[in-house]
Amino acid sequence: MMGMLAALGQVCFAQGYQASVEIDTAWVTGKIEPDIYGQYLEHVEEADECIYPSIWDNTSPKSDAMGLRKDVMAAVRDLKVPVVRWPGGCFADVYHWENGIGPRDKRPVLPNKHWGGNESHQFGTDEFLQWSAQVGTTPYVNVNLGSGTLDEALGWLEYCNGPATSEQGKRRAANGHAEPYGVPYWGIGNETWGPWETGHTDAVTYSKILAEWATAMRKQDPLIKILAVGSNAGSDPKWDREVLRQAGDKIDYLTLHAYGSSVNDQPDEYEAVVFTPGYFDFAIRRMLKTIDEHKAESGMKNDVRISMDEWNIRHFATGKGDFKKNLRRRDPRNVEDMMFVAGTLNVMVRHSPRVAMANYVFLVNGHAPMLVNAEGVVKTPLYHVFRQYSEWMNGSALEVKADSPVVTTPPPRTGGMSHKNHPKNYDRKEAPLLDTAAALREDGSLVISLINRHSSDAAKVALKLPPGYRVKRSWTMGDPDAKAVNDFANPERVMPVEEELAEPVSSWTCAARSVVLLSCER
Repeated sequence: MMGMLAALGQVCFAQGYQASVEIDTAWVTGKIEPDIYGQYLEHVEEADECIYPSIWDNTSPKSDAMGLRKDVMAAVRDLKVPVVRWPGGCFADVYHWENGIGPRDKRPVLPNKHWGGNESHQFGTDEFLQWSAQVGTTPYVNVNLGSGTLDEALGWLEYCNGPATSEQGKRRAANGHAEPYGVPYWGIGNETWGPWETGHTDAVTYSKILAEWATAMRKQDPLIKILAVGSNAGSDPKWDREVLRQAGDKIDYLTLHAYGSSVNDQPDEYEAVVFTPGYFDFAIRRMLKTIDEHKAESGMKNDVRISMDEWNIRHFATGKGDFKKNLRRRDPRNVEDMMFVAGTLNVMVRHSPRVAMANYVFLVNGHAPMLVNAEGVVKTPLYHVFRQYSEWMNGSALEVKADSPVVTTPPPRTGGMSHKNHPKNYDRKEAPLLDTAAALREDGSLVISLINRHSSDAAKVALKLPPGYRVKRSWTMGDPDAKAVNDFANPERVMPVEEELAEPVSSWTCAARSVVLLSCER
């Protein structure tokens, strides 16, 4: 941090640095889509326990008659998750949905052809959709483009949404659910541009298949929203343009996947982690630019928006060797991960409503907001950030005029184990120490997000609020130790602090390594 401290110059005060934020209720930039606070489930390696036995466990006294963990569902309800994507991911392109319906004792145990090990199919379509109803979330189903067929996808859509008089609706009713589930979101394919993906192909071929499948699926159910595979972090405009050229009028979302990471054997990765949201912002802007250019050139009338339906912060054991062997999904997420997540949510708020959905990978155990074992649930610092943003940062996004020291940032980790140079054309090699976003809620209150990314110095932030507004409540998460975690040994090591303010204040001091939300009312 010495280079960063030197860059602050005269803006430092005795215990930190000076900054300011100004907001006005007239500076609305767009609606904040609640779905940006979404989560994700995938059937990955059995040892990571992202589905079994954390979501489904028919041997646990904590489970209901369907095998669904009741304590986990209670924690998800409290998290107020708006949307959950399932069954993947890479697994979606090897998953055949009919293996996961009907009597559970007759479902096949088969190899998980992408992640290895076996898949028991005990947590299938009915389990996922009834789990979704119980936790109060909207389901998002990703169909199998990689090894499946259009008929298979249409059958799945009919099973979920068709009337009980339809062929698949009768099967659903026989399996105990006569009423249609009404699943609104349907993804067609996953990372089809990736050589690791079952069904990997080029943009022209994928887009042709996409157009055919999207047309047929929407004809069967005109109410659904369709998500198409966008390029990796928006890095291939040719891919995205081809998708838009062939299917832009048939889809609702272009998906964007972006990952951050840290490596356990590196001495200090704090700055690289907490400034990585700047790379996510770059990826979003890059994809939006492609969409806008295509729309201007082609006359496309459809407003295709972005779904960042995979994003997270990965941990690796070392910076060398095999990716899968070094990946540490079960590591508890820590304070610097929390800063990364809050910064990414700020990015999505600022891009609202054009970023209309996001799904954090994963909800449970894998890089997750929640750790689950046989005894119970631990809420990591990520859990508290997601919960509070979902509850407070809603309504309409507001422009924030912020004045903060600007520092040179290290190269972001974009999902792999090794440091990389800034991506091509990356234009955020400097960033403010204080990251901000703001929301105008439906009740007229304002919420300001302040993230002090400095590792040791507090930020004294002058507040310039609209006339009549003052800070009424504050919510703070942070810890001096960037690696502090909540785990089974110490489940409440890092916890939020809320405060009601009786008197007006003109500034707010944000501790180093902290996330602050200020609720301002008239």
